[in-house]
Amino acid sequence: MQKALNPSITPRNRPDALTPEIVDPRLADVEAIARWFDYAFELPGGFRFGLAGIIGLIPGIGDVIDALVSLYIIVRAIQLGIARVAITRMLVNVGIEALAGAVPFIGDLFDIAFKANRRNYQILRSHISQPERQRNHDWLFLIATVVVVIASIALPVIGLIELVKHLQFQ
Repeated sequence: MQKALNPSITPRNRPDALTPEIVDPRLADVEAIARWFDYAFELPGGFRFGLAGIIGLIPGIGDVIDALVSLYIIVRAIQLGIARVAITRMLVNVGIEALAGAVPFIGDLFDIAFKANRRNYQILRSHISQPERQRNHDWLFLIATVVVVIASIALPVIGLIELVKHLQFQ
């Protein structure tokens, strides 16, 4: 067996070494999709991106392809019997990324930063290891999402009503 040239540099303390996580065999395909689509490549400075950021640049169909690939993770979650609230949260993540990704260029930057596939993989992994704890997180996320959506619809409507009232009195 060959001895290391510098015994002080081990895989644990090498700055460029990737530390692989142990992946549940049931989730290996999901982890691979999340990795390749959201964080497979690294830029100088440590920023990671994946194929989703590149595919999203294709006008018209890039974001559709990305969303369809993202739906595979949700199908696997359904097959594994994950709670409906988690499935809903995963769908919201894909929806957020798809809607934001539809905005030219800025949406692509959002896609690269948001990483819905990685988020969904982490939700799935958490549900397998700690289902009750993750279910509570999912409910909080969905409630916050509903509040934000209602506020983003209600506030402009209220603003328009007030504007019309103000214009009628003048």
